[in-house]
Amino acid sequence: MRLPPYLGRAVVAGLILLVSILVFRRYLPYVGSSLAPAQPPSVVLEMRNAYFVGLNHGAKLWSLKAKKVQIGQNRYLTTLTRITDGKIFDAGKPVLEVEAGRAVYNSLAGSLAMDEGIAIMGANGQKLSASGADWNSAASLLRSTGKVQYEAPWGKASTDNMTVDMRTKQMTMTNVVISIQPSKLEGG
Repeated sequence: MRLPPYLGRAVVAGLILLVSILVFRRYLPYVGSSLAPAQPPSVVLEMRNAYFVGLNHGAKLWSLKAKKVQIGQNRYLTTLTRITDGKIFDAGKPVLEVEAGRAVYNSLAGSLAMDEGIAIMGANGQKLSASGADWNSAASLLRSTGKVQYEAPWGKASTDNMTVDMRTKQMTMTNVVISIQPSKLEGG
């Protein structure tokens, strides 16, 4: 018995459909689920070896290089890793150099949390190092997380913690230890 040509093609198509169901049974449309990931990724954008510049009215405020930059899924958390060649400018001239292991910027809260080591170098030989710090732009407060070491041509200082209020220009430190070289002080 010979099948009509249209019926033979239908049988072949049915066999192909049966084989595809058996082979691809874990995938759409057989299981009714999407091929999209169950949860959106926590990082939506990642850049490597990035260079950033902060400007205000055309003037450069700061610049930095980061080995890795990750923008979070919520779009307001940005993580910068291995920050080098950071510069803070005043009137167009670099006044501070900055390095940090990691910084997490929260644009919604206007805060910056730095950890994994921070080093700040001034133009006159000052050096400040700490394990971390938190910046709150709403309150204009910089708080260290952990001990702070300060070196200047005149000597050294260390403190258990430090808070700098940028509005009042006041610095508060606890358990301060200072070592001064009198010969290096002005007029000494």
